[in-house]
Amino acid sequence: MLKKLHKLNLAIILSAVAAILAYFFFQPGTFQFFLLLTIILAFVRLLGIIRRRLLWKIRNRLIISSLFFIVTPIVLITVFFYLIINLIITQYNTAIFENLMVNEIRSFEESSGYYLGLADDVRIKLEVQRFKNRKPRFLNLAFFKETDGRYQAFFTYPGDLPLETFDANGPLAKFQAGYFKVGGVLYHGVHQQRGGYAALIFETLNQEFFDAMPPIGDFKVLFMGAGGNTLSASSQEMSERLNDKDFVGFEKYHFPFPFTFRFWDFDDLKNGQPTLKFNMFLLINDYSKIMQKLKTSDRAAMLQDQAKVLEKEISRGGDQAALMSKSQQLDELKKELQVLQKRDSQSSVFPISVLVRFMLGLFGFFIVISFFIGLRMVRVITRAVNELTKGTEKIRRGDFSYRIRIKSQEQMHFLAESFNDMASGIGRLLSEEKEKQRLQEELRIARGIQLKLLPADHFACPEFNIAAVNIPATEIAGDYFDYFHRPGKFLSVLVADVSGKGAQAAFYMAELKGIMNCLQKTGQEPAAILSECNVILQSSFEKVTFITINLVRFDLQNKNLIFSRSGHTPALFYQSDKQACLELSPHGMALGLNNFSQEGIEELRLPYQRGDILFFFSDGLSEIMNQEEQILGVAELKNMLVGYAALSALEIKEKILARAIAFAAGQANADDLTFVVMKVR
Repeated sequence: MLKKLHKLNLAIILSAVAAILAYFFFQPGTFQFFLLLTIILAFVRLLGIIRRRLLWKIRNRLIISSLFFIVTPIVLITVFFYLIINLIITQYNTAIFENLMVNEIRSFEESSGYYLGLADDVRIKLEVQRFKNRKPRFLNLAFFKETDGRYQAFFTYPGDLPLETFDANGPLAKFQAGYFKVGGVLYHGVHQQRGGYAALIFETLNQEFFDAMPPIGDFKVLFMGAGGNTLSASSQEMSERLNDKDFVGFEKYHFPFPFTFRFWDFDDLKNGQPTLKFNMFLLINDYSKIMQKLKTSDRAAMLQDQAKVLEKEISRGGDQAALMSKSQQLDELKKELQVLQKRDSQSSVFPISVLVRFMLGLFGFFIVISFFIGLRMVRVITRAVNELTKGTEKIRRGDFSYRIRIKSQEQMHFLAESFNDMASGIGRLLSEEKEKQRLQEELRIARGIQLKLLPADHFACPEFNIAAVNIPATEIAGDYFDYFHRPGKFLSVLVADVSGKGAQAAFYMAELKGIMNCLQKTGQEPAAILSECNVILQSSFEKVTFITINLVRFDLQNKNLIFSRSGHTPALFYQSDKQACLELSPHGMALGLNNFSQEGIEELRLPYQRGDILFFFSDGLSEIMNQEEQILGVAELKNMLVGYAALSALEIKEKILARAIAFAAGQANADDLTFVVMKVR
C-alpha cells in the first residue's frame, strides 16, 4: 500500500503524524515546526494537483499565460515609474537640503570674517548682538583674543557655553568648517583665526533644529543621532520616530532616503587628532503635500510656504512692531491664497486626479477588451487542438481511416489537412517499414553467406603466420582477401577491392573468388593470373565497374616472393635484417578498364627471410578519417609496422585495428576496411 502512495503524500502523512506526537509529548516549538512543515508540503501538493488538473488543457494554459503577459508588464511599469518618481523627488529634496546646509556654512564664514576684520573686542560684541538673534535656540558663538600666545574667550553665546570643551587652543583649533562632534553632540559651523582673534560660530544639530528649518521642500529631516549610523541598523528606530508626535504634520511617509555626510569626531582622538567618520540624516518625502501642490497652482503653493514661515516667526515672539507687520503680511497672504483657491475651484482646468482616474479607467477598459479578444482566439485554437488530440488517439488505436474536419481557412485548416494526409500515409509507411525489415534480414543473411566465402581471419603454416581483417562499410562488403597454400611449393595471398559497395560489389567478389580458385590450381605466375582473370570477368563487368588486386606468390623452395599489382594500394614489406619498411608499388592497371593489358602488369621479385612482414591493405584503412578530416595515411602504417615488428601476425593485426578505431574516434567508415598481415616464421 505504501508503494502506491505518492512520495509527497507519504511525506505529508509522516509530517502530520510527527506534529500530532509532538503536540502531546514534546515542547510547543517542535509541534509548531512539524505543523508548519505539514502546511508547506500540503500547499506544494495542492499546487501539483492544480497544475495537473487545471493546466492539462492547452486552453487553460493559454488563458493563464495571456493574463500573465497582461498583468506582468502593468506591474513592472507601475513599479518602474514609482521608483523613478521617488528617485527624482528624493534627489530634488536632497539638493535643496544640501544647499540649505551649505548656505548656513557660507553665512557663518562671511559673518566670522566680518567680525574678525573689526579687530576690536567692543565692536565685535556690539555687532554680534544682531547676529545672535538668528535661531537663538541652536546658535553658538565663541570669540577669542590672543594673549601671551594663547586664545582667551571674551564673548560666548549662550553664556554657559563650556569653554573647556570648545577650546580654541586644543584640537579644535585645526577645525575650519563643516560638521563636527564634541561632547556627544553634533554641530556644524566654522572656525576662523585672523589678526590675533578667533571666531567659532556653529549650530547644534538635533531634531528640533531640523523641525525649525524653513519648509522649502516637501520633506522632513529625521535626525538619527550623533554617532555613525547605517540605514539597516536604524530601521527600527526610524519606524518608531515616524510615529512620534513630532511628525504629526506629515500625513504619509514613503521612501526614506539617507543623506550621508562626513564629520570630525573630537570625542575620538587618535594621536591628538580627531577621527573622520560618516553619519546620515533621513530625508522623508511628504506625498500628501506633493499631491496637494499638484491640485493647486504654483502661486498658491508658494503662498502656502510663505504663510507657514510667517506663522513660525510670529510664534517665536520678538519686537511688537515687527510682530504687527508680520501679522498684516500673513493676513494678506491668506486673502490672496483664498482668492487663488476659489479661482482654481471654478477654473475649467481638468483636475489631475480626475485625469488619472480617467486614464486608469480607459486603460482597464482596453485590458478587458484585449482579454476577451484573446479568449476568443484561444477558443478557436484550442478547438482545433482538441480535434487533433482526438484524431491522434484514434490513430494510436489503429484507426487510420479517421479524418479531422475543421471549417476554417486559416493555418489550423492547413494543419488539419496535413494531419489527414499523415493519417492516410501511415499505413503505407508501415508496409514500407515491414518491407525494409525484410530487406535488412535478407542482407543479414547475405552477409553471413559472404563471410563463409572468405577464409578464416587467421592462418598458420610452417613457413608463415597470417592474420586478416574484413569490416564492411554497409551490410555486405566489396573487399575480398584469400590465400592458397600448396605445402612445400607455394603460398599465394591476395587482397581485392571491387568498385562501389553493397550487393553489386559483393556479387563481383563472389565471382572473383570462384575464378581465383580455378586459376591458382594452374600454377601460373601472378601477372598471368591477373590477365586471365580480366579476360574471364570482362563479359560480366559494367562500364563503371573495375577491380583492384594485390597478388603475391611465395616460392617456398627458393625463398623469394613474386608480387603483382593491378591498380591496388601499394603493399608494405618490412625487412627484418634492415629493420626498415619498403613500399612496393609495381605497375599494373585495374581489372575491367578498357586499356588493361597483360604487358602493363609488372612482377616484382624479392627474397624473404625469417621475421620479414608483407602487409596488404585496402584504401579503407589508409584513408580512414578522424573528426578533423585528417586521414591515417601510409606513413603511419609504416611506422606501426616497424614498431610492432617483434609481435606475432595476430598481435600486429589487433594493434593496427585498435589504432585505426581510436584514430576514427567514432566516425563511420566511408569504405570497406580490409588488410592482411603475413609474417615469415
